[in-house]
Amino acid sequence: MEHDPGMNLRFKAFLDNESQDSVELALNYCGIEECRPGYFHSPPKRSIYLIHIILRGKGILEIDDQTFHLGENDAFLIPPYRKGSYRADQEEPWVYMWIGFSGLKAYECLAKAGFGQQRLVRQVTCTECLHGIIRKMLEIPQLTLVNELRRNSMMQWFLSELIEEYQVLHKNQDTYSYSAAAYVNYAKEFLAENYNRKVKVNDLAERIGINRSYLAKSFKKMIGCSPQQFLVNLRMEKAVTMLKNTEFPINQIAAEVGYENPLTFSKIFKQRYGISPKNYRGSASSFPTVQNDCVE
Repeated sequence: MEHDPGMNLRFKAFLDNESQDSVELALNYCGIEECRPGYFHSPPKRSIYLIHIILRGKGILEIDDQTFHLGENDAFLIPPYRKGSYRADQEEPWVYMWIGFSGLKAYECLAKAGFGQQRLVRQVTCTECLHGIIRKMLEIPQLTLVNELRRNSMMQWFLSELIEEYQVLHKNQDTYSYSAAAYVNYAKEFLAENYNRKVKVNDLAERIGINRSYLAKSFKKMIGCSPQQFLVNLRMEKAVTMLKNTEFPINQIAAEVGYENPLTFSKIFKQRYGISPKNYRGSASSFPTVQNDCVE
């Protein structure tokens, strides 16, 4: 870390990390600046993503042919190989923090945080938390493996705060981190492993990190049925197998597939197959095994 009062800065603290473009995420550098009136900076084009967050004051950002007048709690992104420059206001010069990072998942993280090639500016409300993270990074400037790992973990924490805040602010727009297929596959695996437990769709959606309607809509589109129906089908398949291959009593089979009340189990089984579990067992050889009718 260096402290450089300089000609144009009242205070500047920063550190540089070694560049690591081939990893998923890596910190390149970060810092905090309290600028003098009119302080101008035009960083060289680099292969990294550079975010500034304004703590107080105001100034002007220019990227390509775009001009932004920015102030407290504004954040701006300078993408890789884009030419940008910024100038502190003469009357209320800004104080900002910055973080530069790179890696294979850098763009994905920024997109989830509300940034993009054409979305260069956004508001941030968690500035106090982010400021604290940057300060913690600056407290361990030595280039050791231990410190590098700690700084990278803090950088990921920094990005996670930006992503979480953006998703909370846009929670009604189904802004999720992964594809619908990923959530549906996770839900299917969870249900397959927990079919014998009391599972509610609301709880499953909360566990995954999405809302119930999004899960149900995605399930219906990809699988052909609701999560609840998929679970019932799983339970019935397991019950059929036990009726054919074991001598367990009906109430035990009901419990084994997730039904506390054997009457509820028998009712659902009969609705599904048109015959009671007891009669199915007695005539199993004449009934084909019924597979889950949801579309895979």
